[in-house]
Amino acid sequence: MDKKYYTTKLGQIAYSGRAGKPLIVFLNSFGSFDTAQSFSKVIDELSAEDGIFAPDYLNTGFSGKSTVSYTITAEADELAKMINSFNAAKVIIVAHSIGGVYAFQMQAKVKNLRALILIEPTTREIILNPPREQGYLDQEKQERNAEQFIHDKIFSLFSEQEATAFWQTTEKNADQFDDQASQNAISAMKNDHFWQSTMRMNDDIPVFIFTEAYRQKEYKRSEYNNRKAKIIPLGTFHYIQWEYPEEIAQAAILSSGS
Repeated sequence: MDKKYYTTKLGQIAYSGRAGKPLIVFLNSFGSFDTAQSFSKVIDELSAEDGIFAPDYLNTGFSGKSTVSYTITAEADELAKMINSFNAAKVIIVAHSIGGVYAFQMQAKVKNLRALILIEPTTREIILNPPREQGYLDQEKQERNAEQFIHDKIFSLFSEQEATAFWQTTEKNADQFDDQASQNAISAMKNDHFWQSTMRMNDDIPVFIFTEAYRQKEYKRSEYNNRKAKIIPLGTFHYIQWEYPEEIAQAAILSSGS
């Protein structure tokens, strides 16, 4: 898929995409990963007829630096406008980590949204009052050497050629942003009203939440849970889409037929 660029009032957003039906939107975690690469295993499981929209957030990936102060909500609004410009009859959003917050903000703004496929979406609880149970404590230890851990996972789960390209792209993307750009991205998250809001997921939207087993209770009490939600324990670390791409792709495929 070709890399394309779209200028918004907040800055230039890069995305990978292709035309097709339904339109499957991929929303990344924070960091230097290219969204299309991070979800490449899932994309490979989809039909060539499926449309793809995989944007990089401002100040990350192939996108540009933000040109004004902004929040996740403001960026989500711009992404929703981009999604709606495709005039898709069916839209499925697949979101990982902080991408879940973006997806949450888009739920009433994206036209013809059929379902959300969420992979360990960031909850208010995990930011404001993280649980102190053993699984969470073990995760904290893992994060102390996060870069090496993620590097090793990429090289164990992708082919050598794919892993090398993935890591080289990530390092190149990281090099193009200075400390101020990184701080702008962090501020966009911290200053968002999502964290103080009491709004919950619309009950009319089917939601699939893929999570490591130890976080199931967190998601049951989270803002993402609704009467149509399915919480699916799967995976051994945060990037479940690298371990179980077929299952995530299948959830998207099933949702598109609803």
